[in-house]
Amino acid sequence: MVDINTRIRSGPTKSSHSYAEYSALVADEFENSRQSIRQMLVALGFSLVDQTSTGKGVVEACYARKYDLVLCDFRLGHGKNGQQVLEELRQLKLLKSDAIFIVVSAETSRDVVFGIMESHPDDYLSKPFTQGVLSKRLERLFAQNNALVDMKEAQAKQDFSRLQGLCEHHIASQGRYSVWCKKALVDTFLATQSWSELTRLCEQELQERDIEWAMLGMAKMHLLQEEWDLAIQSLESILKSFPQSVESYDLLASCLQKKGRYHKAQQVLEEGIKLSPLVASRQQNMVNLSRENGDIQSAVKAGQQALKLTMNTINESPEEYFQVVDLLADAAVDLEGRDRKKMTDDALLALSKVSKKYSDLHEVRVKKALSESRLYSAQGHNKHAQASLSTAQALLKESPELKTPDIVIELGKTLFLAGQKGEAIQLWQSDNLLSDMSAEQEQAIFDFIDEPIPMGARARAKSLNSQGLNFYAKKDYDEAIRVFEAALEISPNQPGLNLNLAQTAIKKMATSPNKRAMLAKCQEAFARISHVKENHKQFSRLQALKNYVAKYHQDSV
Repeated sequence: MVDINTRIRSGPTKSSHSYAEYSALVADEFENSRQSIRQMLVALGFSLVDQTSTGKGVVEACYARKYDLVLCDFRLGHGKNGQQVLEELRQLKLLKSDAIFIVVSAETSRDVVFGIMESHPDDYLSKPFTQGVLSKRLERLFAQNNALVDMKEAQAKQDFSRLQGLCEHHIASQGRYSVWCKKALVDTFLATQSWSELTRLCEQELQERDIEWAMLGMAKMHLLQEEWDLAIQSLESILKSFPQSVESYDLLASCLQKKGRYHKAQQVLEEGIKLSPLVASRQQNMVNLSRENGDIQSAVKAGQQALKLTMNTINESPEEYFQVVDLLADAAVDLEGRDRKKMTDDALLALSKVSKKYSDLHEVRVKKALSESRLYSAQGHNKHAQASLSTAQALLKESPELKTPDIVIELGKTLFLAGQKGEAIQLWQSDNLLSDMSAEQEQAIFDFIDEPIPMGARARAKSLNSQGLNFYAKKDYDEAIRVFEAALEISPNQPGLNLNLAQTAIKKMATSPNKRAMLAKCQEAFARISHVKENHKQFSRLQALKNYVAKYHQDSV
């Protein structure tokens, strides 16, 4: 809470800039630091200075008043830090368009400094600092604010036409803040898809030397136009000239992912995380990429970090906890002894925490029971798994309104892993569910049925599939069949693997004296993926191969 007793009113001092009409908020965990900064602001002439010691206090204070200046320390006890506070204030639109937010910190670690700068505060002030340093910094910031006030207002309202006119006028007048205006124009042109104007501005700036924001503007244009190769080329050039451009690592990883180059995308994102690990969205992207690549250890590490970074923030949700539990359950399968026990204990601890934190939400109680059941199933503790599953089913019977598509998808996965595959498929094929599901939810079901095995096993099957494709490319069909069959022992229901085996068997039929054996392999592969229906992404390929086999069989009779 804001300490009202610390408000002090005073008139302007001899400072060249008058702050008599301005209000300020000081946030610092320590009383001595708060008092010291407050005294500096009072001496500089601020008419109103409020104080708080927590991130929650900053948010509450900004709900009550629109401050002109917020001086917020990075470390604010056990709750939100200064970086998270700024992100939350912007998300809640609690800052005026011309408010100045300065992050104050004694931190010197690269992780913290990069994280702070990525949240784009108006300035960063290292502790300790003197009143003279603060005075000069504020004079510069308020002078810039006064010059850009109309532009910042237009920017906040997304009045791009007005913003463009104001920025272009400032640039034509050779104003002091022309660089700020050019960067604002890049964002404006991207938002309005004004590609020719964006290209003209950026290319003009890049004529003499490499400029990061101009190069990024061009790369983002290629990305928005889905010109992945051009975007990749542009982003690689940026990182060559500006190896600390963290945003470029994120964008490059995203482009590589779009091109299906998942391993390379993960390597690029890992470099970005080395530079700046304290961004939750980056860690979540690493979870997704690691899962795609079957890298369970990296997925667990990133998932735990993403949870830690969202805790006590506006973006915290139960889903981060359940994600960590599922990742730990997956990781524990390939471990033994103490390592396996630690993973399991960490998963149970996460379930305990989410249960206590969201004890008033019935939906969380259901998801907790389902997640717990899947954890026990992965460990082979079938009685415990069934007990938790029964708890979830009883809760859903009491509150049928909780049977949302997301919950039903989770229930189906839990039934499947508990050995009740028929019940899971029947549940997912319910007409009521299908009509309510989004395309993404439907795909999530397909992905699970395709490969209901731990992430480590998926990675091994994927590696064998790559080897099989290499043998196929070399026309060594016997070796390709052997490797594909080895992969199918790990992941028997995976459509891509089965279709690769069938396609290889078809090629082998042309030269094999034992065509019946090859036809049998095709038919067995098709039978293993009977779950592939019209709306599955592999359906058209399945039908094409089935038709070829049927025609071949008919011709040979």
